[in-house]
Amino acid sequence: MEFIGKCFVTSGVTLNMLTHGFMYGFNTGLFAQLRKTKEIQLDLELESWLASSTSLSFIVGSLFSSIFMDRFGRRPAFIIASATMIISWLIFIAAKSFTALLVAKIFQGFSAGVESTTGYILVGEYVSPNHRASFLASFQPVMLFGDFITHSLSSICDWRNVAIILAFFSIPGLALIVFSPESPSFLAKIGMHDQCKKVFYWLRGPNENNEVEMLIKTNLPSKQNAINNDKINGYKKVIHKLSFIGTFFKKREVRISLFIMVHMQLINLFSGSILYDSYTVDIHTAVFGTDKDQYMYLIVMYLDIVRILSSIFSVFLTQKMKRRSMLLSLVGLNILMYLLLGIYVLCKNHNLLPFDHISIGIILYGFNYFSLAAGSVSLPNIVAGEIFPLANRSACGMICNITFSLYMFVNIKNVPYIFSGAGVSGVFFMNAALLSYALGMTMYTLPETKDKTLLEIEHILRGCPIADDDETMINLKEHNETNF
Repeated sequence: MEFIGKCFVTSGVTLNMLTHGFMYGFNTGLFAQLRKTKEIQLDLELESWLASSTSLSFIVGSLFSSIFMDRFGRRPAFIIASATMIISWLIFIAAKSFTALLVAKIFQGFSAGVESTTGYILVGEYVSPNHRASFLASFQPVMLFGDFITHSLSSICDWRNVAIILAFFSIPGLALIVFSPESPSFLAKIGMHDQCKKVFYWLRGPNENNEVEMLIKTNLPSKQNAINNDKINGYKKVIHKLSFIGTFFKKREVRISLFIMVHMQLINLFSGSILYDSYTVDIHTAVFGTDKDQYMYLIVMYLDIVRILSSIFSVFLTQKMKRRSMLLSLVGLNILMYLLLGIYVLCKNHNLLPFDHISIGIILYGFNYFSLAAGSVSLPNIVAGEIFPLANRSACGMICNITFSLYMFVNIKNVPYIFSGAGVSGVFFMNAALLSYALGMTMYTLPETKDKTLLEIEHILRGCPIADDDETMINLKEHNETNF
C-alpha cells in the first residue's frame, strides 16, 4: 500500500517536472523556425532576452514559493505552478509579437522556480531514505524525455502546434497534484500531528515510526505556538523575523549546506545542458559543421536519447555508488569532454585537423551528454533534496534557486557575445574551468549522504544530534513561530 502511495504522490511531481523539459526544449524549435520564417522578427539581443528571461522570473518563483509554502503548504504552491505553466502554453499559442513570447517565457520561469523549490522538498519529505535518491534521480530522465518530445515535435510541427500539444500534455500533472496529500513535515509543522502520522504511514508504512515521532518532537511546533504568535503585534513580529534572519546564517549546518549547493549549482549550469538547448543552432554549426544543418534535429534527438538513457542509468548508480564517488568520476569526465571539444573546435576552425568527420563531434558530445546527465545535472538535484536542514529547508532552497537563476541569466544572456568574441571553443574552455573549480570546492565540503536520513545528514553538518542541541531547538522554535 505504501509503495502505491509513494508512486502516486511522486508521479504528480514528476509529471510536472516533464514540463520543465518542454520549456527548455521548446527554445530549439522556436528559435530555429523564427530565424527561417521571420514570422516574429528576432535579432541576437531579443533572442538572448527570450533565452534568459526565464531565469529572472525563476527567482520570483523561488521567492514566492519559499514564503508561500511555509505558510500555506507545499501542495498549494505546486498547484499554482502547474496551472501557470499551462497558461504559458496558451500564451504561446496566441502569440503574435516578441512581447507575447517574452510574457510566456516569464510565466514559464515563474512556474519552474516554484516547482524546483517545492518539488525536491516534497519528494524528500514524502519518501524514505532508502528510496529517496532513486525518486529524486527520476526527475532528470523525465525532464530530458520532455526535452526529447519537444525536439521531436519541433522537427515535424510548427511551433504553435507544438505549444498546443504541450499544453494538453501538461494537464495530467496538475490533476495528480490536486489529489495528492500535503507533506507530512508541513502537517506536523502546523500542529496537525494525527493527519501527519496518517499521511506518513500511508506513504511509508509503520516500519519508520521512529522517524515521524522524532520529526514531530524535534522540528515542528504545536498549534499553541501559532495561537501565541497571533497575539504579537506587527512591530514585534517584524523585529522577531529580523532577529531570526540574523541567527539563520550563524547556523553551521546552514552555511555549509548553502556553500555546497552554491557550487553544485555551478556544476549543474555549466555542465552545458541548458546552454545547448538555448543555442542549439550555434553550437551545432561549430561542432558538427555548417554543411550538416539538414541533420540538426536528428543529432539533437540522438543527444536527447543519450541524455535520457544516461539519466536512467544514474538512478541505478545512486543505489550502488556513493555520492562523492559519482561526483568525482562523472563531473571529471564532463570536464575532460569539454576540454576535448574545445580543442576539437579550435583545431577545426584553424584547419589543423588531419582528418575530420561529423562522427567525431557526435562521439565527443555523446560522452559529454552521458557525463552531464548521469552526474553533473542529476547529482545536484539529488543532494538538494538531502542536504538542507529541516528547520530551514524552504529558505535554503530559495537561496539555492536564486543563485542558480543568477548564474543562468548571466551565462545565457552573455553567451552570444562570448561566441562572437572567443568562439564556441572559448565557451567550452570556460565551462571546463568553472566545473573544475566547483568540483574542487564541493569535494572538499560535501559529506557522504547515501542511505542517511535527513536528520542524520543534518547531524553530520552540525556536528551534534538535533535532540541534544539546545541552541538548535531554540532556533527551530523561533523559526516555526515566525512562519505563523
